[in-house]
Parts: sequence; C-alpha cells; structure tokens
Amino acid sequence: MRKKRHILGGQLAMASLGILVVAGCGLSPSSSTTTETGPITFAMIGPLTGASASQGQPILEGSKAAVQYINDNGGILGRKAVLDQVDTVGDPADAVPALNKEIPIGKPVALIGPITREIAAVEPIFDRNKIVDGFNGGSIQYDTNKDPYLWRCNASDSQLGVAMALEAIKKGYTTAAMFVSNSSSTETLIPIIQKAYEAQGGKVLGVVTVTPAQTSYRSEVQRVVALHPQVIFTQQEPPTGAVAMANFKEINNLAIPFIGTDVVSGSDFVTAIGPQVAKDHVISVQGSDALTASGKTFTDVYQKVNGHQPISASSYAYDCVIDFALAMTKAGTSDPKVWVNSIKEVSNPPGKQVGDYKEAVAGIKAGTKIDYAGASGPMDFDQFHNVSGAWDVVAATGAADGSLSTIETLSATDIQAVIDKTKK
Repeated sequence: MRKKRHILGGQLAMASLGILVVAGCGLSPSSSTTTETGPITFAMIGPLTGASASQGQPILEGSKAAVQYINDNGGILGRKAVLDQVDTVGDPADAVPALNKEIPIGKPVALIGPITREIAAVEPIFDRNKIVDGFNGGSIQYDTNKDPYLWRCNASDSQLGVAMALEAIKKGYTTAAMFVSNSSSTETLIPIIQKAYEAQGGKVLGVVTVTPAQTSYRSEVQRVVALHPQVIFTQQEPPTGAVAMANFKEINNLAIPFIGTDVVSGSDFVTAIGPQVAKDHVISVQGSDALTASGKTFTDVYQKVNGHQPISASSYAYDCVIDFALAMTKAGTSDPKVWVNSIKEVSNPPGKQVGDYKEAVAGIKAGTKIDYAGASGPMDFDQFHNVSGAWDVVAATGAADGSLSTIETLSATDIQAVIDKTKK
C-alpha cells in the first residue's frame, strides 16, 4: 500500500458515481507557462466505495489536508489548488473509465493514488496524457520503475516488511505467525517479512489469510493460536480488525502480541479495535517523521480539515501533494511535462531541510536549494522514483481519539543491514 485526499462529508456519497469534480475546470496539462491561469487541479484516484474503500480514504483525506494547507499559504504560483475525486471502486475495470472521464473534465496536472491493485490499469492513461502520478501502493514490482511520470510517495513493501521483521527480532520474538487480509499488497508483503525474519534467526510457523470485512474469523484465529507463536505479524483494514481482534480476545484473551504494518497505525484502526486494546496488544511500523519538522503541522492541519486524528497511510498522500506543489513552484509552471523534472530538486539533498510548505516556497523564491522532508519521512526519491528512510515503531496512547506515540525509530542503516543479510 499505502500516508493522505478530500472533499466535504456530504459529497462523499456521490463518490459511487465514479467521479466528483470539486471545483471548476482545471488547467490543461499541455498549457504553456505564458497562458496558465485559473485553479490547479489535483485528482485523488482510488477506491472510495466497495470492499476496498478503506484503502482509498487515506488518499482522499491526506490530499484534502494538503490542498487546504497549500491554499491557506498562498496557493501554487499565486493560483488556487483544487481537488477532484476519482472513485475506482477498487477494481481496474472501473478505474479506467473513471480516469478517462476525469481527464477532459478536470484537466488534472497530477494524480494522487491509486492503490496497488489499480496502478497497472491506469498507468498507460496518465502516461499517454503526460500527467504525473503519485502512486500510493507498496508493490515490489515498482522497485525498479522506469516510468518518468510515476512517482511512489510511500516506501515499498520490500522495506516495510523488513522493518516489521527487525522490530520482532529486537523484541526477542523468535517464532511468529502471520494473520493478514487477502489483498494484492499482502501477497508481496508475506514473503518479504518471512525472508527478513528468518535471515535474522526467526521462524515463521504459518500464514493465515482472511477475506476482509467478514462477520467472524473464529476458525482462522483458532488456527493462528494453535501455532503458539511468540508474535503475530498483521495487516488488516479497520473493519476486519474490529472483528478479528474481538475473536482473538474471545479465544486467547489477546495473549499473543501483534506487530502491524502502516495500515494498522492509523486512528481509524485504533478506534475500530478499541484504543486500550490497541495500546496493550499492538505495535506497528510507519514511515518516520522523527527527523523532520512536518509531523506536527500535518497532524494539526489534518485534524482541522477532516475532524479527527490522521488515519493510517494518509501522510503519504499529503506529502505527495505538497511535494508536487513545490516542484511546480520551482519550475514556475503547472505543466507536468516541465515540473516533473523539478521533483528531485525540491525533495532530495543537498539543501536546506524544510517541512513546512510556506517556508519551502519562500526558500525557493529566495533561490535557496530546499530538501522537503515530509510527514511520512524524508521524500528522497531514488533513480526509480521510490522513497526510503527510517521507520517509526508506534503504539496507541489509549486516548479515545486513536492517537499514537513513537516507541523507537529504526534507521535506514538498520533496515539496509537486514536487507544485506537476506542477500547472503
């Protein structure tokens, strides 16, 4: 998968129509810098209805927070940013016509999303139209991406799985089981966790996959408990987690601790399973903002715009929008064929590390080389347009709002050391 896109509450019901245009028409991606006027359109693309809707919500809410924050601080090149919704319904067959409908109407200069299941279907469309895409998915297939218009704003599952395995070993857990929702992202995540864990001396006793959003997981939970692991690796959506954790409590009183992915680290998951249950039994890993100044700003803006604590994976989308807006500022144009070449200029070192949009814009205008550090971690893109960095190990505080606290930070060096072990 994977941290943030937004339209006001009552309008969400219209997402089932496939697309909601939030504001006027945007700017044609092919417009020249001398004639660029009017709002600059971002299009959030991902599932807002259907079984995978919980994976699209972070993209929507994170994007919405970023667009609002940009507009509160002068917009982009003196122009207002607007956000359109493209509901893919979690199905490639629905994603294609939805995006094809959005492009001539909204004229987006950037897409934020979609999830792993849909990216292959829409990639030819944004390539053909020369629109920059901020992918929000973990598939290792894109670890060696060569598409100039595809930029992944969250770390690959190849790093996420390593971070989970490393944390388990650091806590002394030498045997583990996996309890994960069945999805395209977990298909690639499972072998990564297993390989990284066993490279450090651990042993995976078994893997149990479940269909999301069922009314009971008793039989699957019993299978996991019967393996007698010291820890359970997990990735579950909030509705799945609410049922599954109740089953674990019923069967073994949650006697086995959980280590979850960044999907498990949001306030939506914490409140779904219960803040105290989350505090006592679950830790998770997510992209670290320990070395950046963006985390508090993001949380404050997000709460103001969305009315609650950030949900899991929403910071990825937030950072995507902010980073792309800074690239447009640096390039002096909203033409994606031009500003795509400025993404690394505002994201990667060397430069002054900044986490605030207004400060970053001021630095660009003053001729300062900046290095945007996001709420989800450093936005340092490699040659394949992927980001990497440190990972925070987080746990719920027990507060009713589902807030989190950071237990420790796993450095990029720590992660690389485990990756090196898996290659031996």
